[in-house]
Amino acid sequence: MSEPVLQRRDDDRSGSAERAVTVFFTFLLFFVGIALFAVSFDVVDAAKPWVFFGAIASISLAFAIPTTIIPALEDR
Repeated sequence: MSEPVLQRRDDDRSGSAERAVTVFFTFLLFFVGIALFAVSFDVVDAAKPWVFFGAIASISLAFAIPTTIIPALEDR
């Protein structure tokens, strides 16, 4: 039989301090991105695209950190 693609890890890190810090900063990045979206329509015309891009980058990082970056660093 073939082995499953996802396997359970022996060490459960769900209660570790690094997991708490990761969750805190991802929520912080997400809420900063939402705030930047709200502010981007009220800033000077020259800054609108940059603030909007910052909001997109912030929310993208908020989703990328727990799904791709941290697991890739843990597997090293």
